[in-house]
Amino acid sequence: MRHIFPPKESDEPSQFTYWKERHPNAKYYRFKDSRLKRILKESLIARQKKLCCYCESRISAENSHIEHIEPQMGGLSEKSMLFSNMAASCIRDPKKHDDSFEPTTFAELVESDLHCGHARGTNAVISPYDPKCENLFKYSFSGEISVADGLSKADAEIAESSIHYLRLNVPALVLLRKIAMFETIRMLNDGIAPEDILREARGALPPFYSSAKTAIKLFKEQHKES
Repeated sequence: MRHIFPPKESDEPSQFTYWKERHPNAKYYRFKDSRLKRILKESLIARQKKLCCYCESRISAENSHIEHIEPQMGGLSEKSMLFSNMAASCIRDPKKHDDSFEPTTFAELVESDLHCGHARGTNAVISPYDPKCENLFKYSFSGEISVADGLSKADAEIAESSIHYLRLNVPALVLLRKIAMFETIRMLNDGIAPEDILREARGALPPFYSSAKTAIKLFKEQHKES
């Protein structure tokens, strides 16, 4: 999980500010303006460098939804209309595929197993706005994500809960992280500089950024020893 600099209320789109001024007691579950929701979502996606706030898959307005860091809790949350409590998570609408479903595109592969915001419900997970989120997980060349070594009991528990409730080890994500790591090694062997592999291009970071960073770190350690 990549740390995302948390948004401020002053960062929200002006159209959303104006709407809230006209609807001071609004709750998100009654917020039905699809045009304005898209503006909100696109703003969040841009802030996140076009990566899902949890799994780091590539997202756009068409394949993502607005996630609430503090869950809406059936309309009870007082933060449901705060921009600072919103992020963009992959999968626009939860889908259930039958056993014969075979994804044919990257987007379909990402969505082939429910995960991230739609899988979480109201369960406690680490926030991508928490700076320590980057240090709670480790990535292997198998594509799996696991709890980092040497954590405090509290940090280990929230890391384990996050992996479980966000379903970060569903087959699709494991496969895509594995591809990202081995593709990173291939580029390093071809002489491409690490900073070029991780470079932001047109406002987007490479998908599964943390996996790629891990691959680079392990590659450097191996070559340093040899």
